[in-house]
Amino acid sequence: MNIKKMMKACLLIAGFFLWGISGCKTSANKTAAGYTGKLVVSELCNHYVVALETGSIDKIDLAESWTDNKRNMTFKNVFSVASKCSFANAGLAEGDLFSFELADSTATENCATCMAYYPTPEQKLMLKNIKKISNH
Repeated sequence: MNIKKMMKACLLIAGFFLWGISGCKTSANKTAAGYTGKLVVSELCNHYVVALETGSIDKIDLAESWTDNKRNMTFKNVFSVASKCSFANAGLAEGDLFSFELADSTATENCATCMAYYPTPEQKLMLKNIKKISNH
């Protein structure tokens, strides 16, 4: 085999290797680092409750079962949104599916919120990179 053919073969193999480890991503790979949630409660003063649809979050950070007495509904694997300011800016409505990432729990947000109370799960998570997937 001549040198040109060997070089082409090596380059072809290297190309397939690089393509395999970086360029070929399935939709499962694209969402592996992120999460999908459904906004199940949106109430006054930025009280939000999200049901985890896809992704794996430590069970200690989720309410396995939580009942909203106003709606007379019980939701599974839910949490309250701690990042109320940025979440409000995402423009989501109840029933919307969205993707998100978890933010550092020490992050702070400064925005005006009212002090009205609405019961939500004790488990609270900070979210970032919130993107609507579909409407309710």
